[in-house]
Amino acid sequence: MPFTLRHHTCSVTGLLYWHDPLKVPSLISGDEDGLILVWDLLSRKPYCRYKCKGQIASLQQLNSLLIATCKDHTLRIFNFPSAVVSTNRDVNAFPELNLVYEIPVNTLNFANTALEKVGTNLYRLWCCNTQDSETIDIYEFDLRDSKSLKRIHRAVSLYELISTLVNPSIMKFDKLGTVMKFIAYCGVIYVGFESGFVIGLYLKSELHIAYISSGHYPEPVLDFAAGENLGKVISSSTDSYLGLHSSNVGMISKENFTSDDIIIDDSVIHTERMNIPVAKVSHIQQIDNILVTSSWSGKTELFDLGGENVLAVILKERGQVHVDDNPYGNASLSKNSTKVKICSMVCLPKNDTVIPSCTSEGAARRWIKFCKEAWCLIGYEDGSILAREITFTGA
Repeated sequence: MPFTLRHHTCSVTGLLYWHDPLKVPSLISGDEDGLILVWDLLSRKPYCRYKCKGQIASLQQLNSLLIATCKDHTLRIFNFPSAVVSTNRDVNAFPELNLVYEIPVNTLNFANTALEKVGTNLYRLWCCNTQDSETIDIYEFDLRDSKSLKRIHRAVSLYELISTLVNPSIMKFDKLGTVMKFIAYCGVIYVGFESGFVIGLYLKSELHIAYISSGHYPEPVLDFAAGENLGKVISSSTDSYLGLHSSNVGMISKENFTSDDIIIDDSVIHTERMNIPVAKVSHIQQIDNILVTSSWSGKTELFDLGGENVLAVILKERGQVHVDDNPYGNASLSKNSTKVKICSMVCLPKNDTVIPSCTSEGAARRWIKFCKEAWCLIGYEDGSILAREITFTGA
């Protein structure tokens, strides 16, 4: 059955499902005022918190680390709580997340950040340049040393290189534009730009361009998701299709060349995409052979993996939540209905979890029942988080 989580008092701007089969199913949420909450999804209550000084722009998991990019120009790295504590207390009295590292970052635009582990305690951060949001900075640091942060690439500009590959008779390409999104997938950092280009990068002794796509040109990239069933990164924009992206790291094409310490492995400009009957997709997820999109219209729509068949539509109107399994969605709603704005969305896959032996019988039953379903959790501007099962026959 659907349920709603309530504790935030403003827009829920970030959601993250915590992947750990040995821990109680947990959700991390962040809001416009900088409050981060960790939720026990079985009891449906928060049990840990942290208050930042600015809006939570994005949340990321990397092994046992929680990474929060905040609009106070700071990236914060936390250790995830080792255990669920009592939730019978006021939210302001919850224990705080353990902060282990802070990094100043540029958060003036829409972009998130991407963090990858490159050694035992060594990490690499990809983010917008501190002054120019159209270029990229790359840092490395040792998590044990607060003074180890080192910028190894500064203000990386990709436009000049990419422009030499673009056919001017096909598109007017005068700039890549602002960096909109980062995602790390299978050893490649994919970067989405305001121009609609998606560029895949990786770093060895030199910086490599492994992939280039103009699939959304000239519309901006709004979101990225890992398409595990597709084996590709999925991107969304204001247009009515999704971009599909994959690269072969280390594959050297015949047109390979080097310029300014950047090596282009694959100089082909790709345009693979999937048509969908919805535009202006601000959030996208892909789990259990289901595509889930949330758009500026206030609707969250569930599709089959081909993006053709609508399985369900979820929307929230002022004072109610409307769940419609009719493929035609909200066709019967009044034209004057006011939907609540969607600010974040995440999906949880169903899984065969291993229940720890110390778990009580009642908690074990709830745990097993919860994990047998896939879930979609949607954060709204009114501070509520709607959770709804998304498992369908044949999905």
